[in-house]
Amino acid sequence: RCGNSQAMVNSHYYYLGMRPSIPCGLCRRVFDCHYMLHKPTQILENNHHAYCLSGDVTDVRTYLFETLETKWGIRLKGNPDFYYRKFETMTVDDARVLKEFQGQKSFSVGDKKIFVIEASGVTDQAQNSLLKIFEEPAENTHFFLLGHCVGNLIPTLTSRLFAINLGEKSATPDQTEALDFLKAPLPKRLALIKKLADDIKDERRTKTDALVLLQSIESVLYQKYRRDGKNPDKLFEDLEMCRDYLSDRSSSVKTLLEYVALIAPHNT
Repeated sequence: RCGNSQAMVNSHYYYLGMRPSIPCGLCRRVFDCHYMLHKPTQILENNHHAYCLSGDVTDVRTYLFETLETKWGIRLKGNPDFYYRKFETMTVDDARVLKEFQGQKSFSVGDKKIFVIEASGVTDQAQNSLLKIFEEPAENTHFFLLGHCVGNLIPTLTSRLFAINLGEKSATPDQTEALDFLKAPLPKRLALIKKLADDIKDERRTKTDALVLLQSIESVLYQKYRRDGKNPDKLFEDLEMCRDYLSDRSSSVKTLLEYVALIAPHNT
């Protein structure tokens, strides 16, 4: 069976509705891996306190809101017991606000309190704070976590979540940018990174774009080494480390991707 950290990383891909691009390390296979994902209909069973929803973010949000209204009988507008927040990166301060709010009594006796958190990233401190909330949730409280962050959660947090896959998508929907990056000489790689970092700073793109690029680079390189019968563990460990750091709000996209530019081999 799979017994190392990459197995947990691969499970995160499945939370995203993706097929992992790197094997877990023991059987060295990706396409034979099996991971149980709950069916969408199970979201109708409102006896669990914390859910992790994967799939296209817009589709997931639409389905969730419709389900809450039509199946759970939750009023979304003008309801003080319904909490929806969207974050680029959820911080520990955001998590503290959530903790304070969920600890308050509902405005109507017996009513459910619903918390929908949509985030591209969640800092480690925020995840630890959420973990405490999920371990001892208030009565009649339900949490829904969605967005790109669901593939980069700490294992102890994902173990508290009821995972539901609302639609599969490719782990590498568009590898064009990754292929261009890997084919480019170092000066051009650095120029591409600077442009991406500047676009993120000017809010034309987000950190999620950098994360997707890095995941695509991992996938392209894995496919290349798989064809060649090689498995450079150190390279993929370093790429995984960069991916983990990218999820931190305070991390520097430019610095991390410049490191990737230095260690990633040229792919033709």
